[in-house]
Order: sequence, then structure tokens, then C-alpha cells
Amino acid sequence: MYRKCPKCGHERAADEPQSADACPACGLIFSKYLKSRLSAVAPPAATAATGSSGDAEDGLAARAKALFLFVPGEVSAVHVYARAALLAALVVYGVKLAAMDVPSWEMSRSLIHLPMVPFHEFGHVLFMPLGEFMHLLGGSLFQAALPLVLGGIFLVKNRDPFAAAAMLWWSAVAVMDIAPYIYDAQQPQHILLTGRTGDEGAHDFIDVLADLGLLEKAQAVGYAVHRLGIAMLAASLAWAGWLVWRQFANRR
Repeated sequence: MYRKCPKCGHERAADEPQSADACPACGLIFSKYLKSRLSAVAPPAATAATGSSGDAEDGLAARAKALFLFVPGEVSAVHVYARAALLAALVVYGVKLAAMDVPSWEMSRSLIHLPMVPFHEFGHVLFMPLGEFMHLLGGSLFQAALPLVLGGIFLVKNRDPFAAAAMLWWSAVAVMDIAPYIYDAQQPQHILLTGRTGDEGAHDFIDVLADLGLLEKAQAVGYAVHRLGIAMLAASLAWAGWLVWRQFANRR
């Protein structure tokens, strides 16, 4: 296996009768020597594999940061000030919406409620092929999910995380608008699009929550969904605020 012994340096002659697996001078068995050498190399290889896994995780985090927190090297001052003004409006109006009463469905009288109604109704049609449960839930699901889909497009295709943050704000408002509807399912009082209350006509969440065994806890679920909307609202404003702050530093 070795022409020259790695231990004593003896160089084997072609006519030596000894086994090729051992050194005729010092008796070193080459196969055992190789095995010990390979065992010594194995731990660093494992360490290298672990390091590669860590590098992959770091690379994923870096890509996520570059996607969600992307800020161009130079940003038009007009764009920065326009986004700052929009952010201020989103803060003021978002706080106002978040403070609205859940049991009375105060948001149903707000300016932003009516534009969301067509999306809600289209969601019923879109999810109809998936069965009655998804048909009933689909209105509210589509109302809250559509802005997130648009935000994903802004984020990935347009590389515009500020627009994606604004879409998250819209989704948060949609969630807060759904919360009173859920709350109402336990003791229906509000007049729906049918012109009747849930006791007299269709009510999405009476059936949805009954199927889930949560109808008697509808008011608690409604408040929980409202708090989720507030958390989403806070996240969207913090995200947009950070981006505007960084863009302000890069304005030209």
C-alpha cells in the first residue's frame, strides 16, 4: 500500500517477499495506520457539516432581512415625505379604528367598512366549491387574506416593503372589522345585509362557531380576534415606521 513507509521511511524494493500491507523494516501495518488517520479526520468533517448548516441558517436570515427591510441606497425626498404623510394618516386612523367598540360594531359605520363588503361577499362565492363550512367562513377569510396576498406581491415582485406594510395595516383593519361579527353570533342583534338579524336569517359565524363547538364563547372569540387585529396593526405601523426612518436617511 505504501512504497515508502510513513513511519521509518524505508523504501520497499521490488524483490522483497514481505506482505504489501506491512513495512519489512519496522513492521508497521499500513491498513491500521490508514484507519487511525481516517478516524482523526472524521471529527473535523462533522464540524464542517455543522458549520455548513449554521451558514445556511444565517443565509436564510440574511435573505429574509433583505426582503422585509430592503431600503434603496437613494430615495427621492418626495417619496419619503409622501410615505411619511401616509404613515401619519395610517397611525391616526388606525388608532381610531382600534378604539371603536366591539359589541356595537362601531366599525360598521366607519368609512373603511363599506369598501370591504364586496371583498367579503366575493369570498363566499370563491370558497363555495369547498363545502358549506368554507363557503360561510370564506367571506371573512378572503376579506382578511386579500391584502396579505397583495402585500406579498409588493414585497417579492416590486421589492417595496413599505407597500407590503400598508397591506398588513389593511389586513389588520379587516380582522378588527370581522371581530364584532363574530361577537354578535352569541346573541345576534345587528342588522345584516339581508335586512334581518342572525336570529331571523343567515349569519356566517352562528353556523361556523357552532360547527367548531364555540358558539357559546363567541363573544370571547370576538374579543380575541379584535386583539389579534390590534397586534397586526401595531406590527404594520412599526414596520412602516422603521422603513420611513431608514429611507429618510437615504433621501436625495
